[in-house]
Formats: sequence, structure tokens, C-alpha cells
Amino acid sequence: MEPEKDITRLIQDWQGGNRAAEQALFEALYRTLHGIALHCLRSEREAGSMCATALVHEAYLRFANAERLSVGDRSHFLALAARVMRRIIVDRARARKSEKRGGDNQREDLSNSLVGSVEDADEVLAVDFALDKLDHESPRQARIVELRFFGGFSIEETAAALGVSTRTARRDWQLARLRLKLAIDGARDL
Repeated sequence: MEPEKDITRLIQDWQGGNRAAEQALFEALYRTLHGIALHCLRSEREAGSMCATALVHEAYLRFANAERLSVGDRSHFLALAARVMRRIIVDRARARKSEKRGGDNQREDLSNSLVGSVEDADEVLAVDFALDKLDHESPRQARIVELRFFGGFSIEETAAALGVSTRTARRDWQLARLRLKLAIDGARDL
């Protein structure tokens, strides 16, 4: 059922409070969401399908518990899903770092294998720091990184999702990668 018009209709029905549409939307996009989760976890050592499945389910819970979301279409929804998954991974990295410092033990909904070690947590937090810095300096470039790196979008899909030309998306992607590398290297030195 995944033609663009059907997905947009499900999104509109879901935003209107139709719980059946919410479930149908996630069922229709489950494979795509699972692919996004795999992209989000690709740098993790233990990024098996169980972890990706857990990440999709955690993202679903966050969507289901959100107050009011303004989602326009399939691309916008998937971009938002990639951002939510990134936040989940960063939250887990912070929890892992907290454990290292003797932080309070807290029950976690996801397996700790999302962030396998303190070193992995350091890397996830360095990337998050760099993305936050990029978002402050160039929000569009930060969205492009989220869509390309975390969402697995192609340059063409990214351009369409952001409403820019393919050439602009490609140029911003190149600039964003350079800026991120510099920011990540700087964050590691802290």
C-alpha cells in the first residue's frame, strides 16, 4: 500500500486522531523504518536486526506518545523518524557514559548493545555534539546529514525532502561532511 498518496492520507488521518491509521502507517512503512534503523546503527559493533527492531519500536513509542506532530508527507515523516532514532541512540550513549561515572542505575527499554562500550558512547556523543554545532550554524546542512547518514536517503531523496535542488543538496552534503569532521576532531580533543 505504499504509494505516496496513500501514505499522506494515513498521516493526515493519524494526525486527526485515528489510532487505526497510526498503526496502518507504521505497518506500511515498517520495512523502510527498519532500514533507517539499520543505517542509524551501522557504526555500532552489535547492530543486528534485533537492535534495529528495538530501535524502530522505541521510535514508534515516542511517536505514539507525542502530543501533536505536524507531518506533511512520507518524506517528512521518514526524516522525522531518522531524527527520533538519532535522539534515542544519543540518549543511550549518555546513559552509558553516566554508568561509567557511577550514575544512577536506570531501567532501559532497549538493549545496551545500541551503544556497546564507553568508547562507542564517546563517539556517538562526539557526533551528536558536532551535529548540534552544525545545526546552530547551518540547519539545512544538519538536516542533510540526518537524512543521508541516519536516514539512508539518497541525494535525490534528500533534495526532495528539503525542497532544494539536487545540486544544492550535493554541495551542502560535501560542506557538512567537512564541517562535521572538523567539529568531531575538535570534540575528541576535549
